[in-house]
Amino acid sequence: MSDDPLAVLSVTVSEEDGGTRYRYELRTSGGTEFGALEQEYSLVVSQSLVRDLCEEIDGILKSALDASLGGTPSSGSDLRDELVRTGQTLYSQLFRPVKGTDEPALITKVRESQGPLMVRSNETLVPWELLHDGTDFLGLTHDLGQGSVVRTSPHPGREIGPVEKALIIGDPLEDLPAASHEAARVAEWFTARGAECTVLRGSKATLANVVRELTSTQYDLLHYCGHVTVRSDPAKSGLLLHQRRLLDEHALETAAVVGAPPVVFVNGCKAVGPVANLCLSFMTLGSKVVIGTRAEVGEESAKRFAETFYRELLDDKTAGSAMREARRAVLSEPDCAWASFLLYGNPSVHITGRNPAPTRPRVQERGEYSPEAVELLDRVNAAAKGIVTSTDLLFGLVTCPELQPSMRRTIGSTNLAVLTATLYGVIGADVGVDARPGSTNGRAPDVQRSDSVEAALVKAKEIASADGRSMVTPQDIATAYVETGGGSSARLLEIINVSLQQLLPPDSARAESQQAPTRTSSGLAAQCFDDDGRLRTDAFDDSAVRALRAALLLAAGRRTAIGSDTFLQGFGIAGSAVLRAALEKQGDVGKRAVRALSSPTPRRKHFSERSLTALGAAKPAATGAPADEVSLLLALLADEASGARKVLEGLGVDGVRLIEDLRRPDRE
Repeated sequence: MSDDPLAVLSVTVSEEDGGTRYRYELRTSGGTEFGALEQEYSLVVSQSLVRDLCEEIDGILKSALDASLGGTPSSGSDLRDELVRTGQTLYSQLFRPVKGTDEPALITKVRESQGPLMVRSNETLVPWELLHDGTDFLGLTHDLGQGSVVRTSPHPGREIGPVEKALIIGDPLEDLPAASHEAARVAEWFTARGAECTVLRGSKATLANVVRELTSTQYDLLHYCGHVTVRSDPAKSGLLLHQRRLLDEHALETAAVVGAPPVVFVNGCKAVGPVANLCLSFMTLGSKVVIGTRAEVGEESAKRFAETFYRELLDDKTAGSAMREARRAVLSEPDCAWASFLLYGNPSVHITGRNPAPTRPRVQERGEYSPEAVELLDRVNAAAKGIVTSTDLLFGLVTCPELQPSMRRTIGSTNLAVLTATLYGVIGADVGVDARPGSTNGRAPDVQRSDSVEAALVKAKEIASADGRSMVTPQDIATAYVETGGGSSARLLEIINVSLQQLLPPDSARAESQQAPTRTSSGLAAQCFDDDGRLRTDAFDDSAVRALRAALLLAAGRRTAIGSDTFLQGFGIAGSAVLRAALEKQGDVGKRAVRALSSPTPRRKHFSERSLTALGAAKPAATGAPADEVSLLLALLADEASGARKVLEGLGVDGVRLIEDLRRPDRE
């Protein structure tokens, strides 16, 4: 549920000739299914089509409310069907494959992720929670939050903690009785939980009173139920107070002096235009979680949504989980109110004081690193935003005193200064941390690592071990960073027109070992490989070769070398009868070890739609016989546009002939 690691999908939208490019970057800090990830994907879309689809969604929400107010709730199901179709079309436009027809791996990870998901973008047009993947809306399958890239420097604000003080504003224009009742009910909830509530309703909800409260008291929560004015300019968007005075961004700026309320709930009626701008005003001033509405919602639905949201939130559920439960509570209402509410901010936070560090922290094995390498990694961790990425690692390497003399010789002092300043801008100024050498800025030294960083550190240990050393040095990390490709951070080097190898050349000892690998390998091991470095399969029997190949696939998937643990698991996946028999002699313990080492059973979510189709074709439901190898291969190759056929074509194989040969009854 919500305590799983947070995944962040960054979406950068930019104009290009002939269309608009959407660039996606997915970062997660780990998880039982996929581990730490750092992936990218981009495509060019028709922004005019995206805009039309978003306007259609807004029109559907308005029609649903009009129908419910007009006493024709029977049309609600038809409007929901329209919302599904439009959401599916928008999903297919924004997440379509770039090449071929298989779903991009990044989108598969997003769709299948079980933890909270935050979509961070530089545009506010797309209703991400209303994208429909063919199964359901993202806002109903994920604890989804939104964030935006803003040009102004956001106020850091205060940390989210228990709600001890709440400011509640209800029905300022005295024309929404339900809003007045809602304000009283919310105050009762929080008072029962020990919070001190200030309630401003009707004529008490003046602009002067609200600003006075926000600037004199550090409120933990602001709840507003009334009318909202939203404009394209965030500074002109705001909450309508008594006598139609506007609580806009300028009026709110003074609240930032004492700290804007970390949690804001805007239950706004008659909201029009880009509501995200209003949410962004609060976020810019330091709020951490903001609930808003995309369109006007019915009074009863708004009341039930708020009631469910706070009940879940005060029961120590995260903001994203409470949001999803509140949507479900009004899902059957004909006004489609569930689709109007949105969450801005981190969906994985609690407001009751329990906001732990990311789960499953990666423990840094300090005993395996030299003091200089430990200092490098501490500097990297201090600069990280919850997860150490390849950019953070590059920053640590470039600012490492032990590596700088070599970099000055290879790329020059000027280029090194430019790169260092660029990285300080990306890592330090943008994040707001003191990332200077020796500073940890109060952060814990153990944080999650992205896949590319983990691969580099594993490689660094292998380099040190191959040289007969027990401790990893900064040079080992630099060499491993280059050999593993540098992840997505390598493109930063394009600024100064240098390559990874130029920036971080291997030291002489490493270069010599690369040229003469037999120095660190026994003569016996060297005889297992030919002159091209390929394994001599004739040196092993068939069962051993199968185990070695299984180990290779495992290591490739993990982006690591074939370690002894991977080697052993290769025997298990290859179904080694020798290993199984020996283990089973140890009784239940050995049998459990066999199950742990053997190949896991694939689940439905591990297959693409094309592969699922092939499975279904190979194993018809009407027959009870098991599908054999031939039927699976034929079903897999039947689609000419499949990735399987493309792989064969790339190898020069005639796919049609292969299918014919598989069908021949006299095949060997």
